[in-house]
Amino acid sequence: MTKTEDIKRLLAQYYDGLTTEEEENTLRTYFNGNDIDASLKDESIFFTALQSSECPTPAGMEERLSRQINQWNTLEVTNRRAIRHINLRWIVGIAASLLLLFATGAIVYQNENKSPQTEQDTYTNAKDAYAETSKALMKFSKTLNKGIDATENITNKTRD
Repeated sequence: MTKTEDIKRLLAQYYDGLTTEEEENTLRTYFNGNDIDASLKDESIFFTALQSSECPTPAGMEERLSRQINQWNTLEVTNRRAIRHINLRWIVGIAASLLLLFATGAIVYQNENKSPQTEQDTYTNAKDAYAETSKALMKFSKTLNKGIDATENITNKTRD
């Protein structure tokens, strides 16, 4: 391998954060020297800018970064809570559906297992049934007439 290829490989490792201090010193020595390959001129400017301490950090940068990181953490926590609530709603919905299904099945099962009751007539004699029905209708008619009379009396009193 040529020296240029070694430097390119070291630069790739440096940008990936995989270089050792010795390899970084090799890169510094190469880029601070005079015999830099023409294809690495742009890399030289970038690498030396990264290595120099002349570039000051903008005022308030640390606070802004901290604030942004806190916002991301807050969003992540709220997203987790929302996902947990959604999952809980699904679980509760499924459980309620299953409970309703089992309750319906139990009621249907109980009704099917009951012995059918034969219907019996209240009266065996048709004349007795007729007499009892007439008596009930007469009582209903008298009660209805009392209600109508009371309503008419109230209506007449309000008109006067």
